Amino acid sequence: MREPGIEALVSSRICHDLISPVGAIGNGIELLEGLTDSMPEIGLIADSVENAKNKLRFFRICFGQSTLGAMSGVEDISAVATDMLQTPRLGLQWHLSETALPREEVKLLFLMLLCAETALPVGGTISIARDDDQFVITARGKRVQRCEAWDVLDVEKYPRTITPARVQFPLSKTLAAELGRKIRMEEAEAEMTIRF
Repeated sequence: MREPGIEALVSSRICHDLISPVGAIGNGIELLEGLTDSMPEIGLIADSVENAKNKLRFFRICFGQSTLGAMSGVEDISAVATDMLQTPRLGLQWHLSETALPREEVKLLFLMLLCAETALPVGGTISIARDDDQFVITARGKRVQRCEAWDVLDVEKYPRTITPARVQFPLSKTLAAELGRKIRMEEAEAEMTIRF
């Protein structure tokens, strides 16, 4: 396993430095909510602060530095990913029997969840399971689509440009190779299954 790249260290630093002020804003909002019930704007700000905290927690694991040999509790990681990704139109279903997973595997799982999310442009469900030592992510919805960025995962193809919104694809490929895992996909009309 290589040493963490500068990009992972930068991500860790940003998330670490931002979580405290965002949390402080949340505490301030709670105090304001206690003082007045007649300001719906406070509720909107509170929702935005909670959303920012959820993103920071998820991105810290997904893009930040992970300590070799560190473990993460499955209950915690499922809560972090659900808080980040689940919306009224996108649901997450967890089917993991383990109580803890290596942090590097969790990082790859989170990156692949971001990839799977792109396959459901109008929503659906993403289920997360294990088959022996492999993760199995299944994305189901009325419309399942594969954007050009998926070609990054294919050795034979590579799109000319990757946008910031699709950075999870090359990062997934690199981390999977470092962990000795191969990412395989199976596609159907309303379903995509990813194994790694």
